[in-house]
Amino acid sequence: MTLEVIKTTNNERRIIDNLLQLYLSDLCKYFRIDMDQNTGLYEYDDISKYFVDNSDTAYLFKYDKEIAGFSLIDLVDGHYVVQEIFVLNEFKGKGIGKSAVFKIFDMNKGDWVIKAVPNSEPAEKFWTKVIDEYTNNNFNLERVGKYNRAEFEFSNRR
Repeated sequence: MTLEVIKTTNNERRIIDNLLQLYLSDLCKYFRIDMDQNTGLYEYDDISKYFVDNSDTAYLFKYDKEIAGFSLIDLVDGHYVVQEIFVLNEFKGKGIGKSAVFKIFDMNKGDWVIKAVPNSEPAEKFWTKVIDEYTNNNFNLERVGKYNRAEFEFSNRR
């Protein structure tokens, strides 16, 4: 069983757009996300920046050559920021999220900020476990904003 983490190009944009709708639907159990009542699509900031600017990147996950998920990573003020990460339900519980995140971290050396999904205990547990293992417990955790959201910071510069 092999996992590929692919830095996308404009050729994969439609795939990311479609997966983003599934992801946003899943997020609605934690907080409200508006849906365009004319199109039936969840509203999301324009994702075109992930396909034109080298500092913001969309990654596609493939597990045994099947689409398994995606992640959106921004570079903000010299910090990599995990904006979104999603694994399709049929691939959850197989370690794909953790393996994909480790690969993304290894592909992007520097300072990182990860904000867990607000009100999501599973997201917070995932990030705590993954970051703890990746950094050997060398990270900072703060609670921020009105949701008391978990925000992790660490560096993997070597």
